[in-house]
Amino acid sequence: MKVKTIRSILFVDTRATASKAAQDIVKAIWTWEEKSVPQWVADLAEFDTLDVAETTKRAELRSAALAWDGTVAGIKQMTKDIVRLAKVRFRKQPAKLEHFTVLKTNSRGRNGIYDEGRAAEKAWQETDPTWAPWEEMSIGVLGSSLANALALGDAHATKTALWRTAASELRNKARALDEDCVGWYAAATTKFPIGTTQGDMIRSTVPTTYNPPPEVGQAVLSHLMVQGNTVHFDCDAEHATKFTYLWQPPGSPVFVVVTALTKEKSFTKENLAPGVHRFKAFGRNSGGEGAESAVLEVTIAQEQAA
Repeated sequence: MKVKTIRSILFVDTRATASKAAQDIVKAIWTWEEKSVPQWVADLAEFDTLDVAETTKRAELRSAALAWDGTVAGIKQMTKDIVRLAKVRFRKQPAKLEHFTVLKTNSRGRNGIYDEGRAAEKAWQETDPTWAPWEEMSIGVLGSSLANALALGDAHATKTALWRTAASELRNKARALDEDCVGWYAAATTKFPIGTTQGDMIRSTVPTTYNPPPEVGQAVLSHLMVQGNTVHFDCDAEHATKFTYLWQPPGSPVFVVVTALTKEKSFTKENLAPGVHRFKAFGRNSGGEGAESAVLEVTIAQEQAA
């Protein structure tokens, strides 16, 4: 889910910010005819909005994929187990046994695993739907897992479409902003040659070459504090300059982004409902994102939330 650009999208932001600042300094003497300082400000604000949107939708797509994969993995294991157990249970009933001996359980793809689970459900229904080796191994549990996988697959498809739109909008904005940066720098360095105060300032403060910063480390959540229905914790990641915080409320199969690309190294969530809440985060710098933190799990009791 990487966004492809002519250069690092985040470097374009850095370069455009520096170009705006330099033009602001020399505006009393010269302003580029194609873009004023207020226009740079507006473009950078739009870029930041698109950047947050893309980051949010990509993080939520990743969460949707994890939830879908978790359910699919459960279906795969249940399908293998029920086929194995059925071959023992119906070994003396050839007609029923045949329903299971023809089943396959070796698919690796999400859709293939789902189809194998559906086939196992059908074989189970046609042989003995009342048979349940144990409570968590019943045709009802398998059916619920299949229905859940179908819903999570649809949610993943929706998240994918939303992310692709956001990524395209960010990519297009970055391309246009990059072209403006190149054009402005060419005009500015022509207007102010080497040796002039303005020319030397522009050449020393506006980057033209992308030098990737150190990779961001995995985010670490610490100093958890729970007071009533409020949760607070700190976050850090080596070489990160911004952070994105995600939350999984009780009953939700996926995480949602609460705050994206903030400089804040702490997070507070108030008015939490009773139940289990999960949190995680990741850091970012101008070179890209680091790994997500381990999940932080907090239980809000009924009396705490009251």
